[in-house]
Amino acid sequence: MKVIKKKELQEKGWTEKEIRDTENILDKEKAYDTHFSKIVFWSALIVIIFANLIVSLVLIPFLIVLNKWILFTTIVLLAGTVGFLYNFLVNDIGHLQRRHHVLAAIIIPILTLANMITMVLVSNRFIRDLNVDNVEHNPWLIAVVFAVAFILPYVFDKLVLKR
Repeated sequence: MKVIKKKELQEKGWTEKEIRDTENILDKEKAYDTHFSKIVFWSALIVIIFANLIVSLVLIPFLIVLNKWILFTTIVLLAGTVGFLYNFLVNDIGHLQRRHHVLAAIIIPILTLANMITMVLVSNRFIRDLNVDNVEHNPWLIAVVFAVAFILPYVFDKLVLKR
C-alpha cells in the first residue's frame, strides 16, 4: 500500500495491525486474480490457435479459385477479424506480465505463418491435381500478408492507443 494511503488510514484511527491485515487481504486477491488471469490467457491462446486453423482451412477454397487482389482482400479481412479477436482477448485480460504479451506476440505469428504456408501448399496441390485454371500462389507472400493483417489490430492498440 502506498505511504500516502497508510498515513491517511493512520489519521483516520487505523492501527498498524489493521493496515497490515488489509494489505494482506489485498495482496491475496492480487495473487488469485493473477492465477485466474493466467488460466484465461492460456485458454484465449488456445482459442486463437484454433481460430487461426479454422480460418486457414476456410481459405483453401478461396486460394484455389481466387486471384491476386480479391484473394488478398479476403485474406486481410479474415486475418484482421481473427487478429481483432486475439487483441481483444489478450489485452483485456488483467494482471498479465509483460512476458505473457511477448510470448503471445511471438508464438501466435509464428504459428500463423507455418499454418498459412501449409494451407497455401495444400491449395497449390489442389490447383495442380484438379487442373484448375489458376496460378499457384506464393506461400511466403500469402503467409506474410495474413500474419501482418492478423497482428495489425494488436500493433495499432499498442502504438496508437497506447494501452
